[in-house]
Amino acid sequence: VMEAEKIVTNFMAQFRADNIVLDAEEIKDALLVPEEDNDNTGEHSPRPYGCALGQSFGGFCLMTYLSQIENPPRVCLFTGGIAPMLTPMESVYDKLWDRVKERNLRYYEMFPNDIDIIKKIVRKLIKNPVQLPSGSRLTARRFLQTGLSLGGGPSTFTRLHNLFNQAFLDEDTTDEEDLVFARPFLKAMDSEHSFDDHPIYFLLHESIYANSGDTGATNIPTNWMAHRAYENLIAKGLSEYSYSISSNIGSSNDDDGDTDTCPTLLFGEMVFPWM
Repeated sequence: VMEAEKIVTNFMAQFRADNIVLDAEEIKDALLVPEEDNDNTGEHSPRPYGCALGQSFGGFCLMTYLSQIENPPRVCLFTGGIAPMLTPMESVYDKLWDRVKERNLRYYEMFPNDIDIIKKIVRKLIKNPVQLPSGSRLTARRFLQTGLSLGGGPSTFTRLHNLFNQAFLDEDTTDEEDLVFARPFLKAMDSEHSFDDHPIYFLLHESIYANSGDTGATNIPTNWMAHRAYENLIAKGLSEYSYSISSNIGSSNDDDGDTDTCPTLLFGEMVFPWM
C-alpha cells in the first residue's frame, strides 16, 4: 500500500505549477525555430514566448514561470490567480473567509428573499439529509458548497437564485416539516458539485496555496487549512459563520431573531476533509 501511495503521489506531483512550466518549456522548444547561430559557436540564444495568459491556476503557473525559469515569457497577462507568495496559509484562508462573507452579503443584497429560503433548506438538511438521484446524500454542508459559484458575476448570482427558488414543491407550506424537495432541484444539486469529474482539482486545490515559510523549511502540509480556518472562526465566537446557528435565527424556534440580520453564509471555493 505504501508503495502504491508513493507512485500516486509522484504522479500527482507532475500537475504542480513547477512541473507544468517545465512542460511548457519543452513544448516551446519543440514549436519554435531556434535563432540563427550568428557567432558559429553551435549554441543558440534562448527563445522565450512572446506572451502568456494566466487565468485562475494559470496565474499561479505564470508566477512560477517568472520566478523559476531563466527566460520566461516576455509579456505575462494575468486575468486572475495571483498567488499569495510568502504568506502563511493561515493568513491566506482567514482573508479568503472574509472575502466569502463579502460575496455572500453581495448576493443577499441582490436577492434578499433568498435569506429565508436558504435557511429553510439548511434547516431541513441538518435534520434530514436527502438522497439525490445519483444515490449520494445531500447534506447541509454539501448544499452550502454551491457558494463556490459566488466568485462569478451577476449572471452566476441569477443562476443560483433560480436554483434556490426551485428547491421545494410548495414553499408556501406553513409547516416546515411538510416541505418536500423538488426533483429538479435535487437533480441540479447532483451536478452542482463535479469533483467526481475533476479529481485532480479536488486533490491539488489546497496545495497550490502552500509555501515553505519564512524559515526556509520545506514540505509543510496544508492539512485542510480551509476547514481549520473555518473552525477557528467559529471557536472565536463568530457565529455568523456557523450554519447551524445562523440558519435558526429568525426561524419559528427563535422568537427574538430577525432572519435578515444574520444570513446563512454559503461556502466558497474550498475543499474539506468531509467531502
